Order: sequence, then structure tokens, then C-alpha cells
Amino acid sequence: MNYRFILYILGALLLIEGCLMITPVAAELIFGEHDLSAILYSSALAFLAGGIFCYFNRNCSKDIGKHEGFIIVSAVWIVYASFGSLPFVFSGYIPSFTDAFFETMSGFTTTGYTILADVEALPHGLLFWRALMQFTGGIGILVLCIAVLPIFGVGSMAIYQAETSAASAGEKISPRIKDTAKHIAGIYTVLTAACILLYLPDMNIFDSVCHALSTTATGGFSTKNESLGAFPVYSQSVATLFMFLGSAPFILFFYTWKREYQKITRNDELRFIIIMILLSSTVICTGLLFSNYQPAQAIHESLFNVVNVVSTSGFAINDYKMWTLPMWFIVFLLTFVGGCAGSTVGGLKMVRFLLLLRMIPVQFKKMIHPNAIIHVKLNGHNVTEERMYRTLAFLMIFLCVYVAGVFVLMFCGFDFISSATTSIACLSTLGPGLELTYPVSSFAEISTAGKWVCSFLMLLGRLELYSVLILFSIAFWRKK
Repeated sequence: MNYRFILYILGALLLIEGCLMITPVAAELIFGEHDLSAILYSSALAFLAGGIFCYFNRNCSKDIGKHEGFIIVSAVWIVYASFGSLPFVFSGYIPSFTDAFFETMSGFTTTGYTILADVEALPHGLLFWRALMQFTGGIGILVLCIAVLPIFGVGSMAIYQAETSAASAGEKISPRIKDTAKHIAGIYTVLTAACILLYLPDMNIFDSVCHALSTTATGGFSTKNESLGAFPVYSQSVATLFMFLGSAPFILFFYTWKREYQKITRNDELRFIIIMILLSSTVICTGLLFSNYQPAQAIHESLFNVVNVVSTSGFAINDYKMWTLPMWFIVFLLTFVGGCAGSTVGGLKMVRFLLLLRMIPVQFKKMIHPNAIIHVKLNGHNVTEERMYRTLAFLMIFLCVYVAGVFVLMFCGFDFISSATTSIACLSTLGPGLELTYPVSSFAEISTAGKWVCSFLMLLGRLELYSVLILFSIAFWRKK
């Protein structure tokens, strides 16, 4: 194992985080706030640690394999969350490191949970840092940095493979990983800029920037205690649109730019997510109409909340704890699904559910015709048995981790409903749950153990389990 190389990469990535951490200073200066020391000290520590790691390991071998890639992918999120929490601790707004780490991990994993009961009490610099964490985490810290790592003489193939979802394998924007990362970053930036402009009619420039950074990342952090409920219907509708765009595969935007529209219209996963959103929102809208909602309000709230949950964003415009039990159950089921592979969302991903649904009739046909060769198809192509096996394996591992999370959270003092919904909300990087963690609440009263467990579940969900769980395998650490 090339441990010196791992430290060298972490040092390089810490230098990047140090640069990111300086940007909130601009917000502090613009609004005439003078508590800059917390941000500057935090950035300086990130630069210092990164510089030390890079300097003392500068002559290390630059060879990298899958083992180093998996360690880097898991370690960088923990390192980023640890150093990213320092501005909150040094400023005194979140004096507990546990609380600050939880808030930061929630930010970088785009989960959207918060321990802050009064978000609006934060200075503008920290509010911007919360939004920037989600923007950085949404694109994938390493996908963003892959374009920068070659400056340090580092190849990035193994890191990219460990970071990206196995569900999205098979389609690449470019044969070169560096070019792929740049294209993804470009698409992500253009979407965010468009979201900022569309938010401006209802929001000031600061709120529009912060909410756009969180919306495109499908994160959920807001500058207001009432989240998007503090803004008119227009802004909520803009959020609905960009949450949906954030949950679509980024490769489809690349096809749009290349004018390859047939690849978009024939994309099975895109059609599936649209059908799921329309069906779920229609059922919930019907329930709201029977609950004496006005038609326009019922349509708006049902569509917003369904897209919010499917995109694993975590915003709130109302407390759906007040809905009837069947509508709760639909929301609960949607938390498992998530959006499309190759997007900023968490969850099991639509493509996996689609493959599992299509496998059912294939199995029935094979029972009737045992000698027939029948394949599951996706986007007009046969799906290999190996990919179907990986899909089933991921589903079983996901469910096992979810159940384990429920049990552990109950031992941490959660009731059953809170444990069941919080576990899946963390694994899907969604945020809102029910009971203790329903949408308009904060996480401030949860036990210390519960916060660390949830932080670990958020990390598992953001890295789609394998990249973290493989580190607990004895075979991984066994000498070759």
C-alpha cells in the first residue's frame, strides 16, 4: 500500500479546500461583518496541513491502484468534513465539534440535515460556506478535483472509478477521465448560473446564490429558518425545476449540447423518473384535494415535495407530517428510490429499480421457457448478467445497512419511526425524516452518538456503500 501517496493526495485536496474556504470572506466584507478570523484561521490550518502532507511526501511514488483509490475516496470526505467544520467551531456558532462535524458532513454529502435551530443568526460568511459545501459535495469532491490533480503530477483513473457510481457505468462523456470531469463541472456550473438568474426576481443576490448552490447540488441548506417556505411560489417552482434537472443524468445535458436528441428521448431512466414523479404527485395531489386544499396549492405542494424527495434535496415549504398516513407512506417509499445515476442525488437510483422491475417478467418467461435466452434491456441494449448481479447485490447490501442503521439509531435513543425514516434519509442523503427529524425541525436535540451514526450513514450513502464498506474487508488489507 502506497501510504505516502495517499497522504500526498490528501494534502493536495486540503490545499484545494483551503482555497474554497477563503471565498466566504468576500461575503463577510460585502456585508460589513468583521468576524473573519474564524474563516481565515480555518483556511490557514487547511493550507498548513495540506502543505505539510505534500512537502514531506513530494518524492513518493505516483503509482496508484484500486486500493489507494478506495482509501482516498473515503478519507477525503472525512478530512474535508473535519477541516470544514472549523469555521463553525472557531466562530462559536457551533462550539461542539460533534455538532459542527455533523453539520459539515451533512453539507458535503448534500444531505441537508442541520443542528441549527436559528439558521438566520449565522453571519453571511458562514451561510455562504454552508451553501458552498453543498455545491462542492454535489459535484463530487473528487470529480471536481480530478481536473486539478494532474497539476500535482497525479493520475486520476483509479480515484475516479472509486468515486463514481457503478450504476452509471457504460456511458462516458469523454474517453479521457480529465475531460469527463471538466465537462461535468461545466454542465454543473451552467445549471447553477441559470438557477441564480431565475431566483433573482424573488430573492436578493446573496439568497439567490446560496439557494442556487444548494438547489443544483440537490442539497437543501437554506439561508432561512423556513427554508424555501420563506419565499413565494415562484421561487419554489424554480427550485422544483432545478431539483429535477439536478436529479437527471449529466450525460443527457452533454447530449443536448451535442444535439443528439434521440439519445435523450430514448433514455429509459429519464422516462422512468418522469413517470414516477407524475404518478406519485398525482396520488398525493388527490389526497390533498380530499383534505380541502385548493387545487393550485395541492398541485404545487405535491409536485414540489415529490421532486424534493426523489432528488434527495431536503428543502421544505411545509410540514408534511400533517399529511395523512398514505401520503406519508408514498414519501417514505420515494426516499429509497432517489434520482438518476450520474447525477448529484443519492438513494438506490432509478436505473437500479428499473432493472429490477424489468427482471421480473424476464424471470417469469424463463420459468415458462427454461431453454430460452431472454435478456433484460436498457436503452435498447442487452444488460449483462454481471450487471444484474451487481444490481441485486447492491440492493441487498443497501437494505442490510438500512436495517442495521435502524437498530443502531434505536439504541441511540430514537423511537422506531424516527429510526426507520432517519436511517433511510441519511443513506439516501435526503435529510427530512419523520417524528424526531421531520422536515421543519433541527437535529440539535439528538444524542451525540446519534449524530456520529448519522454522519457515518451519510458518508456511506454519498459513496454508495462499496467505497467505504470495502475498507472493513479483511481481504482488502491482505498483502497481495
